[in-house]
Amino acid sequence: MYVKSITLDSIRGFKKLEFNFQRPDHSYAGWTVFLGGNASGKSTLLRSIALAVIGPDAGRLLLGNPESWRGWMHADDRRAEVKATLTWDPHFDRFKTKGASPGIFFDAGVRFALEGKDGGDNGDRQGGELPTLRAVEKRIAGTRVLTVIRGPWEPNALGWFSAGYGPMRRLTGSSSESLRFSLDQSCVSRFVTLFREDAALSESEAWLKTNHSRWLESQKPELKELLDRVTALLSDNLLPQGMRISKTTVDHVFVQDARNVELPMRDISDGCRGIYATVLDLVHGMFSVYGIEGLFGEDTSGRPIVNMPGVVLIDEIEAHLHPAWQRDIPEWFKLHFPKVQFFVTTHSPLVAQAADPNGVFLLPSPADLNSEPRPLEDDEIERLRLGRAEKTLLGVAFGLKSVRSRWANAQIGKYKRLNAKAKSGASLSGDEATELKGLEKQMEIAFEPVLSDSTPLGSSLSDAASVVSAPRAN
Repeated sequence: MYVKSITLDSIRGFKKLEFNFQRPDHSYAGWTVFLGGNASGKSTLLRSIALAVIGPDAGRLLLGNPESWRGWMHADDRRAEVKATLTWDPHFDRFKTKGASPGIFFDAGVRFALEGKDGGDNGDRQGGELPTLRAVEKRIAGTRVLTVIRGPWEPNALGWFSAGYGPMRRLTGSSSESLRFSLDQSCVSRFVTLFREDAALSESEAWLKTNHSRWLESQKPELKELLDRVTALLSDNLLPQGMRISKTTVDHVFVQDARNVELPMRDISDGCRGIYATVLDLVHGMFSVYGIEGLFGEDTSGRPIVNMPGVVLIDEIEAHLHPAWQRDIPEWFKLHFPKVQFFVTTHSPLVAQAADPNGVFLLPSPADLNSEPRPLEDDEIERLRLGRAEKTLLGVAFGLKSVRSRWANAQIGKYKRLNAKAKSGASLSGDEATELKGLEKQMEIAFEPVLSDSTPLGSSLSDAASVVSAPRAN
């Protein structure tokens, strides 16, 4: 299953949004990125995609108190809809009950509505009936049951893998209520952190240790294969500093780094634990849906991969990650899950640069009233993917006016003013001359060459006249 397109009508800050995610070669797998400032709606968009994919029954569980659902409806509207067009693969995805098979595409949608006593959409937004969450009723000709209900929304239908992860991807610390959702056998467990900040991904580590215990007791070869495959995947340059899974016991999963320091996974850094928990949970979820047959494989270089399709949503994937890891982790996911369609939000240019064709979508900030959500054009994506990180930050995708600190821009402004005054022939006071001398030393640092790149930003003070024309502070 993949998501071809998404449409939001009156969902929170989006009066209207329509995105098509199909690649130019008509594929879907790969890295799709949503960019925008804080409060631009990136998390809302991810959760909206999730609601369309998992349906209203699972959505009600994850959204919690219906009173809070009013916030999903834009302004004074009484109805809001999320509609997705899905595509499916008969090799992996099955429909549970009889009915006419859809074409390659079919619709999935949910609707928030304030309903009056007669069941119509005429309730009082300020009081009265609570909002409802229901399926968008759009039936395929010749069927008695919505196609989506027989497929991705049916808990017992085979295939239809999807998962969603919020920015709080902890290995431990789940609340008792969220733990209950994590233990759910349906898709709810695979989306709990996307909707609930008090949830953790501890159950997948428990799953790995349980299977280790089962193997010790039974010595079944399929359990040994599962453990070996998961260990190989998690040890294939996933974690930094040469970290790899050294051993699994009934109590802990141990990690060893290049210095041969060995620690339980729960004792390493937040960033390492978060990525480890996400990948392990993803493998656990795909194993639960597909089983082990055909799940694992190797690429042409012999590296371990997970060879099944699906839709995976990750909010702020760069959380707790060093910039070097932000650059590498998207390529790791794409290499090891080559058939997965990833939707990610980010504030990192290094994460965004991994986007595939037709894979960058920009959400304007609430203050930008003249802009609409849009995909980046091909040439804009090319500039983003090929440019250095600081050029990406200054481009249309992130919209910064300067990559220097406010203090640094203020110092550059002082240098410009004093240098212009000196060059005009005007005399400088003693304090001004002293300050200009100190600023010249600072400008040598500000415009020193970029040693790790063949195209420096500026090599000397002679470049300053043009380069410092950027706004003084931003």
